[in-house]
Amino acid sequence: MTTLLQTLPEQPLAVVGDIHGESQALDDLLGHLERQPGADKRLLVFIGDLCDRGPDSVGVINRVQALVNQGRALAILGNHEINLLANDAKDGSGWFFDSREQSDARYYAPFERASATQRPAIREFLCSLPLAIQMPGLRIVHAAWDPPSIAAIAEAPAGSILETIHDCQQHVVREAQKDNLHARYRAEMDRWASQLENRNDPPPYLDAVADYEALEHRVNPIKRLTSGIEARSPHPFFSGNRWRYSDRTAWWLDDPDPTPVLIGHYWRLFQPPPSLNSWRYSMLFKGVAPTEWHGRHHQAFCLDYSVGARWRDRKDHDGSAMPTHFRLAAMNWPERSLLFDNGEQCETIMPAAC
Repeated sequence: MTTLLQTLPEQPLAVVGDIHGESQALDDLLGHLERQPGADKRLLVFIGDLCDRGPDSVGVINRVQALVNQGRALAILGNHEINLLANDAKDGSGWFFDSREQSDARYYAPFERASATQRPAIREFLCSLPLAIQMPGLRIVHAAWDPPSIAAIAEAPAGSILETIHDCQQHVVREAQKDNLHARYRAEMDRWASQLENRNDPPPYLDAVADYEALEHRVNPIKRLTSGIEARSPHPFFSGNRWRYSDRTAWWLDDPDPTPVLIGHYWRLFQPPPSLNSWRYSMLFKGVAPTEWHGRHHQAFCLDYSVGARWRDRKDHDGSAMPTHFRLAAMNWPERSLLFDNGEQCETIMPAAC
């Protein structure tokens, strides 16, 4: 039986990082991959976050779906696909959700919108995808390989993601109702809704939001696998165009399994521009070279080189094409080499202490 944890036989792969609707970057990267020797024997694996924030999420999903249907690729779900399937309209999803179109235009326009006739097919395709992949000597997940969460989804049949999302959400709600946390959380979200997305007018520290977000990351396996392992933040911070009260943790430092694991999600930077040297999420990689394996056993590698932030370049330069610091990457496995959408290739670094 195929499940939400897909098992593969050992084979050569090209694992592609978060795309976030950047269809030109995807086309460029696939073009470079196709020109490599042995490309026809290499299975493409997309690591999630196909959509949101970029100019053409529809085009990216269509391209990936075509490759999957041809048997040339697999894809797993990221947190942005989970948000879509859960009807949780968040920053950057205005291409799909009408409720976000106007607020997203300020940051991400112009972007291609999914038509009413396209949306059911998009949801159907995403519903068919697993949450993680394992094969001999390799683990692949969008954000965090958490053994209890992997065990929780390992027996769930493929195609059951909607039911699994619902069950996980209901479990969180039941836990939050024990001390009235859910009601307090909803009240804070409603009371401060407009200020939660206003960098210049922050709400006060929202204790119920902080506690609820921390609870989600403790007890919801889908949240842990696709959004990572987070903890309550002592101070609010503005990221992803909203105020946040839980912060990402470098879970790979505590991962006892030396088996290599490929992830996306964490907005790594290959060459930080001066204005982004203190970009919050890149601090998870402080002291780690841009092409270095990281973690307790140097077993983890983040393939998200922040191509989803190219909207910043378009906004800063009035939409004109400019050189960018934000890249789309693929790792060739088992070679552990990187290929970027600009055609650059490089080897990854395994620290000598490993």
